[in-house]
Amino acid sequence: MTDFWDADGDFDYEAHHEAGQRNKATETAQRIGYPAMADAFHYFGLQDRPNSTFTPELLTALDTRQVQLEKIEAAPADEEIKHLQRQAEEATRAILAMIDSAT
Repeated sequence: MTDFWDADGDFDYEAHHEAGQRNKATETAQRIGYPAMADAFHYFGLQDRPNSTFTPELLTALDTRQVQLEKIEAAPADEEIKHLQRQAEEATRAILAMIDSAT
């Protein structure tokens, strides 16, 4: 269990809320059968969304973005990192557009 009390003895409401949102994203990812996507669901605020939100197109876009982020972390050269970051940003914009059009 996470301790949400800071060094001064004050309760950290923001950390508590954030942990709850991450838990909901994990539950959502497991519910729809994509447990590895929990971080992406949290990042895009997809926790607690109905299953119909997760279209094949959205799941493919989320997966593509995740692959780009993993490549960025493993990329050896600055130019390659910049190129991969642009691709990840494009994927992020596409995902946000899909989410916005579904609501």
